Amino acid sequence: MVSENTGLAGYIMRGRKQAAIFATVATLIPMMFWFGAAAIALVTLRHGLSQGLAVFVWAIIPAMGWWLGWQDPGALIVLLSTLVMASVLRYTVSWQSALVAGGVVSLVTGLLVPSLMPELINALMTLADEVFRELAREAQVEYDDQIQGSFRSLMIASFASSFYGMAVGSLFLARSWQSRLFNPGGWQQEFHLMKLSPGLVAALVLAQVVAPILGIDSVLVMMIAVIPAVVCGLALVHGLISKKKLGGQWLFGFYFSVVMLFPTFLMLLVFLALLDSLVDFRKRIQAS
Repeated sequence: MVSENTGLAGYIMRGRKQAAIFATVATLIPMMFWFGAAAIALVTLRHGLSQGLAVFVWAIIPAMGWWLGWQDPGALIVLLSTLVMASVLRYTVSWQSALVAGGVVSLVTGLLVPSLMPELINALMTLADEVFRELAREAQVEYDDQIQGSFRSLMIASFASSFYGMAVGSLFLARSWQSRLFNPGGWQQEFHLMKLSPGLVAALVLAQVVAPILGIDSVLVMMIAVIPAVVCGLALVHGLISKKKLGGQWLFGFYFSVVMLFPTFLMLLVFLALLDSLVDFRKRIQAS
């Protein structure tokens, strides 16, 4: 698998033409647009924003087709968000800055989702209304407009945060490709050290408080803020396991637990990431 991924990265790095072909074909294939986004990010990380844009303009052709033809702007949003984050990461060498940039794009996306995919949103709301009304009748409770509005907010926020998460994953893949080609082992070290700063944590909390005052849905802000917290929580777990030299079975056990106890572990990762911003567990825990 490693050699295959490295081979793909090598092909992308042969030139702008090869990168554009790869990104365009990947975006054209259903549910593979994140692969195309990774190719754009790799070119941007290595050669800069202008070269990344040259690849991006070809990949957005099939992405626009998905949006206009199937009411699915996901590919376009993920391509754009990944390009923005890769550019910020290249010029600031700061994962925190890149994640903040992605969060801003995701917030704008959440505000525009009802306009970008109105037919899909309405179709999902119609289906959800039928299901919830039936459940309400069986439970003998009232299904009112407040519940309907809450579900709509949650659905829109879920779309925005999902696109954000996929863009972060694409950027991770691109960074790992770059590391394998030009700096073996660098990505692992970089990922293990990833953490939230106290200032960013304070900004996320403040955004949650200020959002309703500005007329922005607090659910949207919360679900966007969860993404960098979960990412840094995963980085913390990987970093501690590596530092203690506990072996791959511990990672397997961790991810098995994540799958089996998803909501609980999600909250745990967020809590650990927030606490790590103050405590810095990796510095406090001595290596084996």
